[in-house]
Formats: sequence, C-alpha cells, structure tokens
Amino acid sequence: MVKAVVFDFDMTLADSSYAITECTNRLAEEQGLRPVTREEVLKTIGMPIRDGWLFLWGRFEEDWLVRYRGFFVEQEYAGIRVFPGTVPLLKSLQKKGIKLAVASNRQNARPVVESQRLEGFFEYIIGIQDVENPKPAPDILYKSMELLKTDPEEIFYVGDTDLDMMTSVAAGVRGLGLSTGNFSREELQASGAWKTFEKIEDILTLF
Repeated sequence: MVKAVVFDFDMTLADSSYAITECTNRLAEEQGLRPVTREEVLKTIGMPIRDGWLFLWGRFEEDWLVRYRGFFVEQEYAGIRVFPGTVPLLKSLQKKGIKLAVASNRQNARPVVESQRLEGFFEYIIGIQDVENPKPAPDILYKSMELLKTDPEEIFYVGDTDLDMMTSVAAGVRGLGLSTGNFSREELQASGAWKTFEKIEDILTLF
C-alpha cells in the first residue's frame, strides 16, 4: 500500500524552464558568456546548478552563483508557472491521507516551493544541502523515507528526468516518470520508470 508520494520540483510540479532560461541569459550577458536556448536549459534541469553550468559553458565560477542567487533568483521565481494539474492532484492525495514531500537537486528547495505557495501541501521539502550526494545517488530518497517513516514499497517518486528515474531505481522505489520536461515517456521507461504519464494529474489513476 502506498503511503507517501515524493515529488521532484522543476518540470514536475511546475514549469521553470522559461524563467531559468531568462535569468541564465541575464547572467551570461553580465559575465560575457554565450547566450543559451530553452532547449539547452531543459537538458540541465534536474542537475545541480554547478553541473548545469559546466554543461552549458564548460566552466563554473562561485562568483556567478553568488550573483545569480543574490540578484536573479527572485526574478526566476516570479517566472515559474505551476502546472494546471498540480494543485488539484496534491489536494486529492491529501484527502486520501497520502503523505507528501519534495526532493529536489536544488541546493535549497524550500524557497522555490514557497514562492509558488505550495509549501502547505508537503510535510518535508528536501534539497541537496540536506544529503551527502545529489541525484542520481539514492540519498535524497533515503532521507525522504526516513522522514516520512516509509519503506521503499510504500512510496512513489515522481519526476521528469532520467536522473529522477535512476534515483528511484537506486533507492528501490517505484518511479513515476512525467514527460513534462526534456524526456519522452520511452526515455523515462528506459531509465527505470515503473510507469510513465503525460501530465501530473494522470498519476491519480494509481490511487
């Protein structure tokens, strides 16, 4: 019996791709880096920000991160749009007594969840500052299960990337893949998804 559902954030609960692309390009212009496309940014969503910038530009500077978090992050949050099916799904799961959490490769996931006024749905919001290793290591799901007091067979992990599905496999958890990001249902299945869906609200069919 499933007692809890843990969600990734970016491109799972909300579309952050346009906002991240805009703010990344503002940083690029300021730092003399090449501009990037939304398609390129989509390939980095789900990675720790350091890995994403290494992918985009082949380099990473701590000063960029300080600048981004200090001046651009609020603009990023303002441009994020929660998927239409997210809130109805979360309300339905809450009514069924399902415990909910967020587990994201963002350094600190709470501010972005709060920026979309979703924090009230979740018992725990976990970022990579809370674990030793980021996804696809299983640490973030081990932490989720510890906090939620659940076993692997009692939990679903919902995400939109191959990293999310690989994390699920590594933790022994059933992964639900959403094709709302950069990966098709077939690619998510190949990465270990237990089931795949086109929209977040479709997972309600499992309850």
